[in-house]
Amino acid sequence: MNQDYNLLGILKTLNKWTKPIAYATLGITILSAIILLVLPNYYQASTKFYAGHPDLSQPAPVGNGSNSTSYIYGTDNDLDRLFSLSTSSELYNYLINKYDLYNHYDIDPEGKKAQVKIRLKLNDLYQTLKTEYGAINLSVEDKDPVLARDMANDAREKINELSQRMVKASQLQTIKSFDENLLEKQTKSIILNDSLSKEKEKYKIYNSRSQGEIYAEIITTTSSNMEALKSEIDMYKNSRVRGAADSVRIKRIKYTGSEKRLSSLEKKAKLFNSGVSVVEKLTQELSRLNDQISLDKERKRQLEASYNAPYSALLLVEAAETPIDKSRPKRTILLAMIGLIALLFSILVAFLVENYGKINWSEIKE
Repeated sequence: MNQDYNLLGILKTLNKWTKPIAYATLGITILSAIILLVLPNYYQASTKFYAGHPDLSQPAPVGNGSNSTSYIYGTDNDLDRLFSLSTSSELYNYLINKYDLYNHYDIDPEGKKAQVKIRLKLNDLYQTLKTEYGAINLSVEDKDPVLARDMANDAREKINELSQRMVKASQLQTIKSFDENLLEKQTKSIILNDSLSKEKEKYKIYNSRSQGEIYAEIITTTSSNMEALKSEIDMYKNSRVRGAADSVRIKRIKYTGSEKRLSSLEKKAKLFNSGVSVVEKLTQELSRLNDQISLDKERKRQLEASYNAPYSALLLVEAAETPIDKSRPKRTILLAMIGLIALLFSILVAFLVENYGKINWSEIKE
């Protein structure tokens, strides 16, 4: 039996079955060629883009100076967001509806599992890949090269629109938060201002910085004048000059008036001093709060300007163009592979037929 399978035996078998092997191989190859010719051509259109950084749609933070760094290209998270949107149901439904893909792919929209079938078909013809350089390559295959181009470009623009919507929604939420925060701070400012007015009225404080100095200066001047009047009264009391008694009486009236005025000033100064710390604290707190309100208003204005400004979530590298060469089927390669497989299969069948009766099948079973 071993002799039957030596090189000479193989050559004899091949020689004996040369024509059947050739005819079978040729027949299968010709049949495959006919089938391949009937297969439709598919054309692939591709577009490439990078993720844009969200800072492109946001103003520089107020009060941070000019040292903040602006970025153009997005981070990995920005790229992942675009990639997720590229396979989202909203994008798929957009392409299906806009290009009537149920009809184009000959799928009955009312049929069983129609949605599954259309998604599977679109998955076969629509593809997004991340490149090694951090870009996204989006490609669409179709029998119609113009349709493949249009679908690829429209898919990219829809991804941009969906990403813009997400960024704009985030900006709008931030603006609403600023509105709520501003309203809260403005309400607090009104309350603080009212409290400050009441405290000023309570302690008779009109200018916390200069009023204390004025009180001190007037009290000092009044005290000095009273000392001078007292000295004059003592001098006139011991004087024998005519009219001295009248002068003493007049000086005493002035002294009494000054004494009352001094007492009143000291009470006012004491009241002022007891409340000045409270007023100054409220004044500082109100000033800080109003400064923050001004900054928040400016920040909100910038956010609103950014919200209303145009913004692209992606940076286009290459738009899809109408493909000239088909992407598949690769008929020459396929035909060569089929011919080789047909040849090997025919040889195998020839050896099986030739040696079927010579094989001891009982030995093989054992």
